[in-house]
Amino acid sequence: MAYITLVSGGSQPVFATDTLNGPQLSANTAYAPAGTPVNFAGPKLDFFGVGLGNSAFNQAGVNGALQTILQTIQQTATVAFYQVDNTNNTVDFSLAVYPTAAYTAATLQAAIQGLGNVNGCNVAAATVTNVGFRLASTATSAS
Repeated sequence: MAYITLVSGGSQPVFATDTLNGPQLSANTAYAPAGTPVNFAGPKLDFFGVGLGNSAFNQAGVNGALQTILQTIQQTATVAFYQVDNTNNTVDFSLAVYPTAAYTAATLQAAIQGLGNVNGCNVAAATVTNVGFRLASTATSAS
């Protein structure tokens, strides 16, 4: 029976213009972009994990700390998406923003901490880490 030998394909991204500047070589079997998110639907994103020191899910209501934090971030950047964890993990709030370099972990932490006390949540003690692409429930201080 006749067959055609595959010379391209696999699980490598064909186009990763947001982070990898174009297609990857089909001969690269080591998967060079391992650990690099590929966003087909939009711009390159920066990902952050935020620890509020309180359960973030308790601050998700109207005028809660999460609303205030999101509004503060969006004065400088756009929040592409976010997730609030429903547990008391070290990092209980994750988000992705663009454009890249609008914030670093340090500048985002300073912006959040500068809010002080919001709706009974002391965000002045918040911590921010650049966790890469992770969900809130997996973005712990050990990762």
